[in-house]
Amino acid sequence: MSDEQDQKQKNPIPWDEDVDFLVVGSGGAGMTGAICAHDLGASTLVIEKADRYGGSTALSGGVIWVPDNPLMSAAGISDSFEAAFEYLKTITAGSAPIENIRSYLENAPRMMDYLHKRTQIKFEIVPDYPDYYAERPGGQSQGGRSCETAGFDGALLGEEFFRIKMKPPGNHPFRFMTPLVREGMTLVQGGPRSIAIILKYVSRFLFNFRARFRGMRDTQFTLGVALVARGRRSLMDRKIPLWLDTSLTDLIVEEGRVVGAVVTKQGRSLRIRARRGVLLAMGGFESNAKLRKRFQHTPVEDQWTAGAITNTGDSIAIGERVGSSFALMDEAWWCPTFSVPDEDFIRLVIFEKNIAGGIIVTQKGERFMNEAAPYNDVVKAMLKKNAEGPCTVPAYLVFDRRFRRSFPVGPLMPGSVWPDWAILKLHRSFFKRDKTIEGLARQIGADPKTLADTIERFNGFAKTGKDLDFGRGDAIQDNYYTAKPTGPNPTLGPIKESPYYAVKVWPGDLGTKGGMRTDTSARVLNESDEPIENLYAAGNCSAVTMGATYPGAGGTLGPALTFGFLAAEHAMGAVLSTSDDR
Repeated sequence: MSDEQDQKQKNPIPWDEDVDFLVVGSGGAGMTGAICAHDLGASTLVIEKADRYGGSTALSGGVIWVPDNPLMSAAGISDSFEAAFEYLKTITAGSAPIENIRSYLENAPRMMDYLHKRTQIKFEIVPDYPDYYAERPGGQSQGGRSCETAGFDGALLGEEFFRIKMKPPGNHPFRFMTPLVREGMTLVQGGPRSIAIILKYVSRFLFNFRARFRGMRDTQFTLGVALVARGRRSLMDRKIPLWLDTSLTDLIVEEGRVVGAVVTKQGRSLRIRARRGVLLAMGGFESNAKLRKRFQHTPVEDQWTAGAITNTGDSIAIGERVGSSFALMDEAWWCPTFSVPDEDFIRLVIFEKNIAGGIIVTQKGERFMNEAAPYNDVVKAMLKKNAEGPCTVPAYLVFDRRFRRSFPVGPLMPGSVWPDWAILKLHRSFFKRDKTIEGLARQIGADPKTLADTIERFNGFAKTGKDLDFGRGDAIQDNYYTAKPTGPNPTLGPIKESPYYAVKVWPGDLGTKGGMRTDTSARVLNESDEPIENLYAAGNCSAVTMGATYPGAGGTLGPALTFGFLAAEHAMGAVLSTSDDR
């Protein structure tokens, strides 16, 4: 033993905090890991870099994609591990380890069942929401694999209500309310059922007197905020501490084993001992321009992402110092976005691209893809086309008066609610408008004849119901976010009513998906494929199980929660059970 080691043993550096399991990040993966480790007997601490908890999960739709889950069985929807395994193996096409896919599919239903029965986290099936590639082997067309978080009364959080991360005001198409995912399609379609949903939310808000007396805003949470709120309530039930304004500075390693961490809490450096392990659930690096330029070679920018602004890839440098290996660093959960002037957040383009009467064109005025394809594929098509010669960054969503009158677009409520004369000045820098197609083309810098010919050809497809160029509407998922059919193909509708509109579309994302490689138990792997003892990763700071693809709604959160669950089990050397003889 060296003199230095001998001195360290005689005068060990004191720990400021001593726990069994340290969790870095307060999104779905981190909260699940903390809850499950506690339930297996661990003293647990959660730290969060931001001044509000929830991370990217709070900004999400709160949906998990879990094949063959317990809710499917209860609803009489058939599914199997074998079908889901064939599906993921096919669509990931070698971009994710087969053993991790198998682990996910085997354990995700257990995770979901455990949270549903033992915590405040509850899920509900989203009816009819198909897999994004339902036609592929093992795909599910009738829904059931995608389950959303049940609504939650935020008043049950007490003072923690005021510390939860919330979407920026207006960062959803219906502005004054946040409907459930399963209500979204009905709202897009309009009609009496849509009006009933709107009236439900308005009345619930107006008559929430308890919230008014306590000085709270609307306390009815849905989507990702509901998942985070339910997770936070579950932490509170277990008295698991959550430190805000606390960032991970470094990991403490002894003889190749992670034994603790150095953190900065409100400006003060602290050493935290973690006897059973550290779970990194810190999010991706989507908000770090330098890291995106280092790892992602396509024209992507941090200002086009809808991820959390605190997701700056802190785990990358820390992981590199302890010998972690990485994968999928050039990938993201791609999704087209709108950037609205004077707004400090990005809006996702989820349903606008599917609705009949609209197309996405290059800067020259040409269609170049199936606009109704999964949003992950839409951005990949934008980037691929742009690589041939800059013309789709940005691209343009083009639509007509009928589309504008009936549907929301980004910050714009339908024209029947917000006519152009009321908002033209406010949003003149967001959209272009002209009485003629040729005039609109000149406004966006496109060739007038090219755009006119593109629309004429598309209108022909709308009449016959068959998109001969890109097959729009052929896939089952293409037709999910569509209005009531007005022709042979619900995703195709003519663009022929003046005035005409165009809005810039950017190649954005929900967050990056590359990070530390992990094994079937969420253990971080080094370059030799050996686990770094006591170090775990889940969520977008890990190389996600879905590889380069996106299987269906909830494909982000399903693996995040599952591998947080598995990390806790491995760290504690025990298996969670929902049986009554625990």
